[in-house]
Amino acid sequence: MPLLIWSSAFAALVAVALVRAVRQFRCYESLTDGLAMSTDEMPSVTVIVPMRNEEANMGACLDGIRAQDYPHDRLDIIVVDDNSSDGSNALVRQQAAADGRVRLIGAGPLPAGWAGKPHACWQGARGAGSEWLCFLDADTVAAPALLRAAVAGARERQLDMLSLAPFQELRFFFDRLLLPFGFLAIAATQDLARVNSAASGEATANGQCLLIRAHGYFAVAGHHAVRDEICEDAALARRIKAAGYRFALLGAERFIRTRMYGSLSELWEGLSKNITEVYGGPAATLAISAAALFLGWSALPLLAATLVAAIAEPTAASIAAAAVALAADGAFFGTTIALACRLKIPWWYGLLPPLAATIGAVLAVNGVLARARGRVPWKGRVYVAPGTAVTRSS
Repeated sequence: MPLLIWSSAFAALVAVALVRAVRQFRCYESLTDGLAMSTDEMPSVTVIVPMRNEEANMGACLDGIRAQDYPHDRLDIIVVDDNSSDGSNALVRQQAAADGRVRLIGAGPLPAGWAGKPHACWQGARGAGSEWLCFLDADTVAAPALLRAAVAGARERQLDMLSLAPFQELRFFFDRLLLPFGFLAIAATQDLARVNSAASGEATANGQCLLIRAHGYFAVAGHHAVRDEICEDAALARRIKAAGYRFALLGAERFIRTRMYGSLSELWEGLSKNITEVYGGPAATLAISAAALFLGWSALPLLAATLVAAIAEPTAASIAAAAVALAADGAFFGTTIALACRLKIPWWYGLLPPLAATIGAVLAVNGVLARARGRVPWKGRVYVAPGTAVTRSS
């Protein structure tokens, strides 16, 4: 009987997670190519790239922006240097010398009460004069059709703010291990239908690519209003919706790609910084981590235990436990393997949920403790808990 209870609990949790994930997938809309919009209809756009020690990324990022299939005279590019100490500035100056649309401005010293990225974005927005603002992270690479498709998508849906989810390039063991399992947890715990509904105040956003109408942006005080937020993208989306403007999050894997982390240390710091915000707070983060641990460490041991029991003593209860475990395992591993294939990484990463759940749980605890201490490290700075001062560590 204990095995039947174990297998039933495992199957129930798998079913709930997969039903929610499938519902998310059905609500997930992707950006179309925007070819129906004529050149004459295209508004002016300023692309703003906040930059802090992005020497490894800025060349490809700017190449992608400069190659946009968008009217040359309606596209400006502002790179905001957030006190970089590497060769980022020199690289941008070279691109600016080759293309007059590219401007490099300095963010200046980080004021108290500000996080670095909101401050850089705000400085860039204040220097723009276009109808639309497009905030792009330096670790993104845009396809030539990105801006055309994004502007057309926003106009077609009558949006004031559009957040786009890029294709995630996963290139080393730990990002291939952790991020797919994290994406699955997000799909199982969030409600994209509410996020994209004008009737709901709920909002989440991907700050790697944000397109926003300048009028609406300044009406809600833009990044100035979310200056102390670690996850400023979602905070800005909530303000936009609260003010009655329309917002949506769409998939844009065909139009933009990103590689968020280049090393384990970057991944650890970045995920620790964001995890409690993404999963809805410390309590929810710990609960989701516990559920992931249960799933990850139940799957194979449960199947082995129930099969052994059913063979050794084939009672109705033991056979039922084995059948339930087998069906739940098939659904669980079928999903994780399919997700690995969708993200274009080796399929066998889908067989590693126990390891992913364990490291993810440690990371979640680290993120919760960092928020509890009120000190969140990121890119050479230490951010104090939202709503308080922001300082920089050495």
